[in-house]
Amino acid sequence: MGSKGAPPPDYTPLANASKEAAQIQAGLGREQLAFAREQYDRSAPILEQIANQQMAAQEEQMAQARDYYNYQQDTYRPLEQGLVADAQRFNTEAYRNDLASKAAADTGVAFGQSQAMNQRAMAAMGANPNSGRFAGMQQASGLAQAATRANAMTGARTQADQMGYARKLDAAGLGRGLAGASAAAYGGATNAGSQAGLNAQSAGQNYMGNMAVGAGTIGSGQQMQISGLSNVLNNQTSAYVNTQGSMLGDIGGIMGGAAAMKTAGFSDRRLKENIVEVGVDQRTALTLYEFNYKKEVGDPDIRYRGVMADEVELSYPDAVGEYNGFKTVHYAMLGIEMKEVA
Repeated sequence: MGSKGAPPPDYTPLANASKEAAQIQAGLGREQLAFAREQYDRSAPILEQIANQQMAAQEEQMAQARDYYNYQQDTYRPLEQGLVADAQRFNTEAYRNDLASKAAADTGVAFGQSQAMNQRAMAAMGANPNSGRFAGMQQASGLAQAATRANAMTGARTQADQMGYARKLDAAGLGRGLAGASAAAYGGATNAGSQAGLNAQSAGQNYMGNMAVGAGTIGSGQQMQISGLSNVLNNQTSAYVNTQGSMLGDIGGIMGGAAAMKTAGFSDRRLKENIVEVGVDQRTALTLYEFNYKKEVGDPDIRYRGVMADEVELSYPDAVGEYNGFKTVHYAMLGIEMKEVA
């Protein structure tokens, strides 16, 4: 009764491999964190300089936008308002009557001047200025000259008015783009300020993102180690359970059931269940128990009275043997009989 069971599998290499992988991951994570800090130290001053330049550009564009706006307000808006007023005034009956009156007055002045000139010319030539014919010719010539002069003067005034109005329109057109230019400058200033804010924040955001990457790498390594240790524990537990179940089944099959278990004196606690202390053997002072064998090795409905091998081994080691990793007791050496009680 002496052969021992096979030793359990050794999962130490697997645990060591998990630990080594975790250490590698931790080293990589620390390198990532160090690089993140180095990158931040390099980029932060550059991005700060860029942000300051963008803020300066924003101030310049804001000033330009205000200048465009003020120039349009102070110079071109009054001009446009005057054009509107002129256009409204030109399109009235009173203005047309005023132009007609000016034309009539110009005609009268021209007629008087023409008549006086004709009289002086005829008198110089010795003509009788009092004759009817002379008077008719003089009147016709004077009217023609007067009409021509009046038309010329009225046309000149009208042309001058039209040219002045056109020049005003041209001048107003020069300022029509100022409103858009001002809005564009304000928009450019806003964009420059917004971009400056983003650049000012980007160094810190990149640093935090890279720190998260490094922390994730370290955490991944720790998780690998935990997972490896968990697998080792599960494998060891499974191996132990499978080994114990296999050994119990082997013992039950080899020994031939409960009767053989009794004959062989198997008293290992691992083979028993429902153990109850019932007394003490007076000669050996060993505690007596009632129990039944587990169903894998015997009939669980049969109860026995006997001792426990681990307790016997403490006081009577020569009376204890071993089979397939389980302890047996030589009851005859103790003077005790293992009895079936139920």
